[in-house]
Amino acid sequence: MDQAFAFYPILFKRKTSRMKVWLYRVIILFVALAGGSYAFNFVLEALSYESTDNAYIAGTIVPVSAEITGRVVKLHIEDNQRVSAGEILVEINQDDYLKILEEKRDAILRLKAEKKEIEAQIREKHKVLERALANREVVRAEELLARKEEKRYEKLFIQKAVSQSQYDNIQVQWKVVQARSEAVQAAVDEAEVAIMVSEARLKTQTLRIEEAENSRQLAELDVERTLLRAPVPGRVAKKNVDTGKYVHAGQALLAIVKDETWVVANFKETQIRKMTTGQPVELKIDAYPHIKLNGRIESIQPGTGSVFSLLPPENATGNFIKVVQRVPVKIVFDAKKFGDILKPGLSVVAKVDVSGSEASAATMMKLP
Repeated sequence: MDQAFAFYPILFKRKTSRMKVWLYRVIILFVALAGGSYAFNFVLEALSYESTDNAYIAGTIVPVSAEITGRVVKLHIEDNQRVSAGEILVEINQDDYLKILEEKRDAILRLKAEKKEIEAQIREKHKVLERALANREVVRAEELLARKEEKRYEKLFIQKAVSQSQYDNIQVQWKVVQARSEAVQAAVDEAEVAIMVSEARLKTQTLRIEEAENSRQLAELDVERTLLRAPVPGRVAKKNVDTGKYVHAGQALLAIVKDETWVVANFKETQIRKMTTGQPVELKIDAYPHIKLNGRIESIQPGTGSVFSLLPPENATGNFIKVVQRVPVKIVFDAKKFGDILKPGLSVVAKVDVSGSEASAATMMKLP
């Protein structure tokens, strides 16, 4: 009986050992299956996707600068405020510019009055010319008659039909008429020259008025520029202006960030072989890891980032060290509105679906 009881612990130990062996086998099998599945998915994803964490959100940032010089008298914005296109942002003191504009307007009125005076003078001189022309016609008729009379008396004088004194009187009358004709012609010429001079003055005055009008328009533009308006809709950023500050033309006062954003992903040169425009992209923003966004490739930059840098590499000028280059790829979001979560500069992880696109990419880029 004691021997039977002593056998049970041994049997229990053997069963426990067998259970442990099977448990280990199941665990090993499960680990092997999980590892194989992970390896399969990893290889499949490596063949079907290209990803990079060297990506960021980009957007349009429009600097807003003062267009004139003056002191800021009113501020209509606050930091990070949303504005619409054309909305007034900053008011600059208008007093000096309004005074200049008034002077320009007065100058135009004075020039126009002078122009009217010149036009009146031209009309008067035309009347003088008309009288001179009429006198010239009368004198020419008298001259013609005196010439005929002189010839008739000349024949009579030759025939001894008139005396010498009579013939001399006729000659004197003809010469007097000739002198009057020359004087009238001189008056006509003088009137024509006076008209030409006045018309030249009129043209000059017209040009002066045009210049004054242009100057007035510039003055009006300066007055309008005292109201600094938003060139595009968006949100205010980098505000560097306050009421009472004296600003200069060209001085940067703030920036406006437009709502439109996209992603610039810098892929390695070894990753772009299968990439083409229109391919779907999965985007994950570091700031919002629980949100996954979808997009597509819009374009690929025609050159690596290094060739557009301030100091592009010159491999022929020194020792060469091969470095894998990065090619910027522009990715646009499928959805258009995301509120304010997509801010330029945020880090992004971009994963491009390149499955089945190698042939099409090679054909599009004319690769062998």
